[in-house]
Amino acid sequence: MNHLIEKIYSYSEYRSCDKPNSISATTLIGPLYKAKLKLNGAKEDERLIPFHLKRSSTLGTAFHKWAERALADDENVVQEIYKERGIIGSDKVYTISGSCDLLEKQEDGTYTIADWKTGYGRERKPDQLEKDMLQMSIYRWLLQDDYEVNDVGYTLFISLSNNEQGAIPIELMSIEDTQEYIEDRLFAIEENDRVDCNEGVKYNSCSYCSLICGERRS
Repeated sequence: MNHLIEKIYSYSEYRSCDKPNSISATTLIGPLYKAKLKLNGAKEDERLIPFHLKRSSTLGTAFHKWAERALADDENVVQEIYKERGIIGSDKVYTISGSCDLLEKQEDGTYTIADWKTGYGRERKPDQLEKDMLQMSIYRWLLQDDYEVNDVGYTLFISLSNNEQGAIPIELMSIEDTQEYIEDRLFAIEENDRVDCNEGVKYNSCSYCSLICGERRS
């Protein structure tokens, strides 16, 4: 029965593009080394990730499903929109992908983008809001041919540890600035030659990581 346990440990519902030179919005704005490994076609570590590190994502996924069901009958809300878009890098074409949590249609026919975020504590921290802005700006860039998305999006924050919630307005980058950010980020990923996984990480990721850090782990 061990294979059933391993299936639960390894399970992921996140959708991503499997085309060559493809990268998701969340990976693009994350650590450079992870993005480069993804673009280089690195396989996921076969060892099981400690389950306490999946607790937040598991609870977050459950909340997303609950939110989707609660809003399913709202004709002004479009949920879980997956898009892919090509962009030319220094020497190849990349595919950027992402799944926008929801768009809400306004009276003037435009749409407001929003992203569900679950976490702990009483508020969303400034560095988290910065990533929210980048992520939603990239989603708007991906959706530009299908929806007219407004300049202000919302982080819909739900605390998993306190009875706290709120819709936090986020000023998005313009589509032009977003494309420039993506191009600059792709260049930085291409040029990256160091592992930055320990920057800002509170737990010892080395205890289960098998990535290369200067030289291969034994």
